[in-house]
Amino acid sequence: MDIFISYTHGDRERIRPLVDLLEAEGWTVWWDRGIVPGAPWLPELEEEMAKSRAMLVAWSRTSVTSEWVRHEATRGMQKNALVPVMLDVKAPPAEFAHVQATDLSRWDGTKRVTEIEALLRRLALLVPPSRIDTVRPGYDPLFLDRKRAITLPGVTGPAAVLRYLHFTVVMNPARRIAHYVAYNFDAGQQFRLRRPMDSWAADPLLPPSLQMNIHLLRGTLFDRGHLMARFAACWGEPRMASIANRQAFYWPNVAPQHRMLNQRLWVDLEAWEERQGHDRGRLTGFSGPVFLADDEPLSGEMKFEHGLVALDTFRVPLAYWKVCVVPQTRGRFAVAAFLVSQAAFMDRTLPHVEGPPPEGDAPLTAAGVGAFRVALPALERLARLRFPDTLHAAAPL
Repeated sequence: MDIFISYTHGDRERIRPLVDLLEAEGWTVWWDRGIVPGAPWLPELEEEMAKSRAMLVAWSRTSVTSEWVRHEATRGMQKNALVPVMLDVKAPPAEFAHVQATDLSRWDGTKRVTEIEALLRRLALLVPPSRIDTVRPGYDPLFLDRKRAITLPGVTGPAAVLRYLHFTVVMNPARRIAHYVAYNFDAGQQFRLRRPMDSWAADPLLPPSLQMNIHLLRGTLFDRGHLMARFAACWGEPRMASIANRQAFYWPNVAPQHRMLNQRLWVDLEAWEERQGHDRGRLTGFSGPVFLADDEPLSGEMKFEHGLVALDTFRVPLAYWKVCVVPQTRGRFAVAAFLVSQAAFMDRTLPHVEGPPPEGDAPLTAAGVGAFRVALPALERLARLRFPDTLHAAAPL
């Protein structure tokens, strides 16, 4: 058992969204709904507390007066596993005041607040999620054909593999922007979810130094652009689709896209991609930036605790690419590669892409998405990537 939650029954409905959130991040959670009817409750509670690796105690107006919650908090403190949160009180009981508590009084179960991210990071340090592979299995190379794998493309430079539900981010830790995102989309199981307000968040299970801080984009001409469109992750049964939707808004899936590119060109390409997925039933995709040595820096001040201010900097890519793969008959694949530049919006020039586009290429939509088509070898040279042989052998989409 990962986390034992101590609370009073009057707070049950306030605790339920927290349990759902923790389970969605991969932790196993015990709260007393699990007691078997007719079983002696005291021995089972003691057994679950002994097995748990973190003791989360919810302090509220009722729980601060509960002798049993205080007993459970004491057990957690004795195990060096106490993680207190405050629901509607300003401070925990005096004997627990020296243990830092997270204030969740402003959290309504849906709105993203900084304190929730801090709580998840603290739990991750104390007890890594035991079900992380269940809620973050990553990209499936056999998604389109169980006998023919579409392996992850090779990259130039350092890389870190970050797995999520239905997709994998191959991060460039030196740039704090992904080399690319690899994803699987099952149109037959697509689940439409309304975009939540204030939905962007750092991945709480990753060090902040491995993620681009999107707050630096405020007041600039650059949007928080999805590398993988969120529709591609939102499929499966409702609970899993909801988890994937939340993960699609984590910072590793974001890149600085000029508003003209993000809101016009890129959205047209994503719409075309979604239609291809529905036409063919399934789709595998790769999407990322083009890293160049002379990419311009973008800097801003970030404030931390105790007055610390850091001048944070990342560099803005000049272009973004996308590769879409769909199944064909007799175990074959069809592929289309695209390159969308934002250089003109930045008064820059993108290096020439050598090589002709795929033979027989034509505009694919009235919006002119076909104008962004590029040959796969040319994209490899510009972005310094290496796509698997299965894609080089695929037919043009």
